[in-house]
Amino acid sequence: MELRPSRPRARAAFSLAWHHPVTALAVKSAAAAGLAFWLGGLLPGDLGEYRYYAALGAYSVIYPSVSDSVVQGARAVVGVLLGALLAMALQLTAWTNPITVGLAVGLGVVVGAWRWLRDQTTWVPVVALFVLAVGGARPEGYVEAYVVQIVLGAVVGTVVNFVAFAPLPLHELQTSTTALRRELARQLRAVANALADEGGRREDNVLATLPDVGPARERVRLAIAEARSARRANPRAPRTAHIHRALFDLGETLQRCSTAVESMAIVVLDPNATELPDDLRRRTADLMAALATLFEAVGDEVPDEEHVAQARRAVDGLIEGVESESGAGRESRYVAGAAAVSGLRCLEAFVTAQRRSGADATVVPGPPPLQP
Repeated sequence: MELRPSRPRARAAFSLAWHHPVTALAVKSAAAAGLAFWLGGLLPGDLGEYRYYAALGAYSVIYPSVSDSVVQGARAVVGVLLGALLAMALQLTAWTNPITVGLAVGLGVVVGAWRWLRDQTTWVPVVALFVLAVGGARPEGYVEAYVVQIVLGAVVGTVVNFVAFAPLPLHELQTSTTALRRELARQLRAVANALADEGGRREDNVLATLPDVGPARERVRLAIAEARSARRANPRAPRTAHIHRALFDLGETLQRCSTAVESMAIVVLDPNATELPDDLRRRTADLMAALATLFEAVGDEVPDEEHVAQARRAVDGLIEGVESESGAGRESRYVAGAAAVSGLRCLEAFVTAQRRSGADATVVPGPPPLQP
């Protein structure tokens, strides 16, 4: 018998797809291009025949943030003007031939290297080539239509991005923080297992085999930067200010925790450092395992109090072990003490950030929880 997905799961899948940034980009691009194409066809005379350039201009300025759309729209217009002027200057000196076409592209690349143009740098050689290829001996009419339609499209795209679908990339912000939390849990679990393994401490390749949280941490950093950029000049920003603040706090806390965990792993698993006594080694492993359990519960809107209490007991146990260990050398006590302090700070910061975010951290559907 074929099992059909339940309606709640289907709705969740649809909601997840709808909140995906690619979906929003596709909807905005389609709406802007279609509207610009229609408006471009309303222009009088021969201008309306080039309405597909309006659609191209609208598509070229659809960016994840409203402020980026405005800036990129201005850059696109400048790039088009530079390319058109370059082609017209070449037309004054010679007819369209392989040499002028090559010069148009080559000089367009040089002019387009102007740093201010950034993503719109390709407009210069492309427009120069189009003007030479399509404009004919008297390209003024074509240049006028090209520039007018591109400007119209850029304006339409910016307006659509601002009014109808002003983007606030909550989905990527939430999914990236969830991914970093999972990777952090994996790394903590790996460190705990390495410490629990009697021979693992002496293996030179233990650190090399630990999960790398760097890519996940960088993804969170980029998501936060993108979300902050998207809030500028965005009419929807005030309505979601509390959500973004909560997710920013949670994401930045996870970044700091991941850095602290990497530092702890390097210190406690360094094969060239002094061996930790068995008791401190066991207590440190317990702390890493308790933190891993806390971070693994990605489905919880707020921290599980039992997991928090377990982690705090592990911190207290490690601190007590450091204070009571008389046979350990100074370096071993310092290493274990540093692990305890780092673990405590990470624990308190994460618990505070997640409690502050609460339900705000799940405003959009996220990935399913980790399977045991």
